[in-house]
Amino acid sequence: MATLVTGKGAPYIEDIWSIDDFRNVADAFYEEEEFTDDELLEAMELVVDNFDANYGITWETIEAALDQIVWERKQPSD
Repeated sequence: MATLVTGKGAPYIEDIWSIDDFRNVADAFYEEEEFTDDELLEAMELVVDNFDANYGITWETIEAALDQIVWERKQPSD
């Protein structure tokens, strides 16, 4: 997923994750759960909000964010 970008000034590494990546994880690991685009976007926001450069963004961090969405669904509403 990471790409070395050299044509835009100083070189840098770009690591792009799309909603389709989140959908692929959801489809692969959550057979009994369906996620809306809004929920996938919420999972993306969770990954950004909890980003740790020591670990980066991995399939596991995406799965953890989706776990959080599923957990929140199961909480009783007031």
